[in-house]
Amino acid sequence: MPDPAPTDLEQALKTRLDGDYVTCGLKKPFYVLERDGDIHCFVGFRNKTRDFDNEANVVLWERERLIREAVAMIERLGEVRLGPCREESIPEPDTLEEFLRSFSIHGNLASYFPPVLEKLGLVEVYKKGRALYVRRKAATPAT
Repeated sequence: MPDPAPTDLEQALKTRLDGDYVTCGLKKPFYVLERDGDIHCFVGFRNKTRDFDNEANVVLWERERLIREAVAMIERLGEVRLGPCREESIPEPDTLEEFLRSFSIHGNLASYFPPVLEKLGLVEVYKKGRALYVRRKAATPAT
């Protein structure tokens, strides 16, 4: 059985992100590829007919900086509401969606990015009332 995903930030940054994921709320499938230091998200699973040579549905720039700054924000605030919203609307303040907008030209980013952080073992997504939130997962002690 493979080791669980690391919760240490430096170790997590060394982990490749490529693979199948599902969005937080609606559990819609998407596939991630790392390209040129960015995170490219394609709607649907890898084994379905997809055109990975062209532009992804969602691109998040500066993978390492994005992960570092997102984790720092989550740690600082304790918990952060995802606050997904459409590309054409203005995201609510102090949500993960608002934070992510400086790393992409796309919208609805808070549906795609938290599953990546969960795979790295850095955060957990949970429901509080009707809203989804993300909080930092405690680091695992070295053995």
